[in-house]
Amino acid sequence: MADPIVVGITVLYFLAIIAIGWYSRARMKSATDYYVAGRQIGSVVNGLALESTYLSPASMLGLPAYIFILGYPFWWAMSAIIAGMPVATLLTAAAMRKYGPTSFADYYADRYNDQNLRWLVGVIVIFGAILYITLSIVGMGIFLLAILRFPYLYGVILGAIIVMLYVVFGGMIATSWNAAFQAVLMTIAAVIAAIGMINYFGGLGEFHAAVLANNPKFFNTPADPEPNHILAGTWLGVVGWYFTWHYGFATMPYTVVRFFTVMDMKTARRSIFWCTLFAGFFYLGLEIIGAGAKVMIEKAHPLVVSGAVKANALAVLKYYATNFGVGTPLDYSMVAAVEALQNPWILGILAAGGLAIAMSTAAGWVMVVNVIVTRDWADMMLRSKFAKENPVLMARIISVIFLAIGMVIAINPPGLVLDLSGWAFVVIIAAIGPSLVLGLWWKGATRTATWITAIIMFVLHLYAWLYAKLTLGHHSFFFLGPALGLPKTAIITPHQVWAIPVGFLLFIVISLLTKKPDPEVVEKYCVQLTEKV
Repeated sequence: MADPIVVGITVLYFLAIIAIGWYSRARMKSATDYYVAGRQIGSVVNGLALESTYLSPASMLGLPAYIFILGYPFWWAMSAIIAGMPVATLLTAAAMRKYGPTSFADYYADRYNDQNLRWLVGVIVIFGAILYITLSIVGMGIFLLAILRFPYLYGVILGAIIVMLYVVFGGMIATSWNAAFQAVLMTIAAVIAAIGMINYFGGLGEFHAAVLANNPKFFNTPADPEPNHILAGTWLGVVGWYFTWHYGFATMPYTVVRFFTVMDMKTARRSIFWCTLFAGFFYLGLEIIGAGAKVMIEKAHPLVVSGAVKANALAVLKYYATNFGVGTPLDYSMVAAVEALQNPWILGILAAGGLAIAMSTAAGWVMVVNVIVTRDWADMMLRSKFAKENPVLMARIISVIFLAIGMVIAINPPGLVLDLSGWAFVVIIAAIGPSLVLGLWWKGATRTATWITAIIMFVLHLYAWLYAKLTLGHHSFFFLGPALGLPKTAIITPHQVWAIPVGFLLFIVISLLTKKPDPEVVEKYCVQLTEKV
């Protein structure tokens, strides 16, 4: 049965974002306001919006779930992600704000002097967007289950409708201010839940002892010759995840476009400080929750205490899969751990924070997609009269369509939320990341290399991920292992991370072998953009 305190906190959250959305709608005067918030967002708001958009339900649900599955070594990867944020963003943040585009595809079309790249970049971005919108709606379904105690399917449908309403009416202004509010809320939620868990055991020392007693190998480092889990308990796993998410912050469309909304280059740089600060606290809370999830569920979850389920964390999660239709029950482990505290105030704050991060990420990706489809494809490439005369209306229609697609896939998702995130990450970074980063910093980057790298790496990674998951049994197994005569578990590549360096190397080689770009274009979109940044 739904707890009135949990429901009440959630209602307050929804009232807050509705108020922000309504206020934002009143401020929206043009298509530019809808697409890039009039380029008037300050550093604190943008930094917080960066946090809540980039750190999706893949972070709030997926990372604690992976700690639950893989153990302490995953802490290393999470810490490295936060440390890498300011470094990675030096590659793109200030330069892209100096350039000041409207769409993520603008830079590719201008730097490589080829408007047809809007089609190619758009297809790849939309593929990643669908995965991210899906995992965000999965997150909303899970948190609405925790709040209202009704089936996951209902939560997925309700969650998609809620996001539709506030994205459709507010555009990027609403998305920016709501995302900032949501960043504060989700960070507070993670920290409060972590403190509640530590207090339950009586302090940090007692918390450490309880986790160790429940799983003696949990705190083994990646140097352990017998890792807690083959997929992440090694340095290869740690570096693989770090490498993926580190460059993701610099090249993913839903973070790069946030720099289009700020006032100037200085504001873009300062945004990173606020993002890293709040994200650090957020991740620290998630690390603690993930570490204590198994022992917390097995010791104090209401289903265990009542005797409805035996004292086994997986049995509790399977209960939710059986009785509430949760398609990826391991993603519920963080929520189940907080439920075990049996404190409705903490659960209510956590659930509101979970809805916040899911809504923020879904909204961020929807805005990326509707700009590409409405402005780049319909208006600029197809010369649609309707798109030109009614840009905001068409963008709202596109928003509804893609949220509906994500809702349908979310009913039976093809993997854990972190799996979907990694799939989207690598395909985008490997396919179009090299042409963005090297286009800014290397004069020799060519149009031919952009086309060939994007097509090859998109198709190759799509095939490798699906083959590893469907044929070898897990998406992290290197897809060529059996062809090389190796056992399928011989080479572990988190999220098929090998595709990132391969994509960069392929781009460099093809650039060296193909026609050099126009010197005037290079001067304008490479040299001038990276001067004094």
